[in-house]
Amino acid sequence: MANVLVLEPWYRGSHRSWIEGWQLHSRHAIRVVAGNDSGWRRSLVTAPARFAQAIDETTEPIDLLVASTPIDLATVLGLIDRSTRRPPTLLYMHESQIGYPPGPKGGQPYRAMVADLNSVMSADNVAVATQYHADLLRNKMPAFAEELVEGSGNNVQTTLDNLHVLPIGIDLSGLHPAPLSGPTRVLWNHRWSHDKNPGEFVHAIALLAAEEYEFELYALGEVERAGEKAYQRLKDQLSDRILISGVQKSDAYRQILCHSDVVVSTTNHEFFGVAIAEAIGAGARPLLPDRLAYPEIVPGNLSSEFLYRGPLEGALRRVLSKPRDQLHMHRQETRDHISTFGWETVAPKYDSVLDDLLATA
Repeated sequence: MANVLVLEPWYRGSHRSWIEGWQLHSRHAIRVVAGNDSGWRRSLVTAPARFAQAIDETTEPIDLLVASTPIDLATVLGLIDRSTRRPPTLLYMHESQIGYPPGPKGGQPYRAMVADLNSVMSADNVAVATQYHADLLRNKMPAFAEELVEGSGNNVQTTLDNLHVLPIGIDLSGLHPAPLSGPTRVLWNHRWSHDKNPGEFVHAIALLAAEEYEFELYALGEVERAGEKAYQRLKDQLSDRILISGVQKSDAYRQILCHSDVVVSTTNHEFFGVAIAEAIGAGARPLLPDRLAYPEIVPGNLSSEFLYRGPLEGALRRVLSKPRDQLHMHRQETRDHISTFGWETVAPKYDSVLDDLLATA
């Protein structure tokens, strides 16, 4: 059993669930050092010194280090006291700034992209959650490195050729479809932010309501500034259809998943899709854009059933036209597929990567 220290700049939400799930199912002893709750941009600047100090001052041995993005790992390692042994390090990339769509004002976070690059090159191993993310990094990061320093792209490519795909573990305990009656229940369980594209969701839902399709809504998730307009439009126009809205406590949230018929997405950014995976595990029928990481979380032989191209309203119109028994005719297949992301299955894969890293070191 190894002593593992996780550096987590954002010890909240899905990142916290990821760590706690791994802790419960790992053979190794996992401790966490959390960054300040100051947002990921500020964390890139302030967290390295905090993390380096924690490594220097720990009274317990550190056999392995796991750094969670977004993080400036190169600066963390550079700030460790020279008398402190540097542990073998795995970089786990929940996201990479090089893969995000431009923000509402355009442009990309250049400094954060450089931090991602430097973190990849300073870690001993790198892991991502999906093949989509692995392919994206291999396609874009070497060219970005070459623009910065001529001749560096090949080294980056070699590093990325050896990265691991380790899915995020899902807690499926207690997630079981509830008996339902009445109108079809549609679930939105994402952040209301520009990268999740909530405006398209609200447009589609409002259009289908005007066409008098029967449905009820769960409109969940944190409302960020960039999503306030879409969220308010939904509340103003479809308040009579909304059952529950906003951020929910964990137990209530998981119960809502079990009472949902359809979980939808319109996102322009998704490196894995924890919220969608949990909803599928609870029995919701996925209706997802045919892009990003989504093809990996539905059964391949049913991708045409669950993945749509073009506007959401066309795909959702077809779904809302089905009676509930037809809507859920493939429920067992989707739940079986999602079970492969359960922690009982995924945790041994994480541990094996750490075992190999420790053996090599």
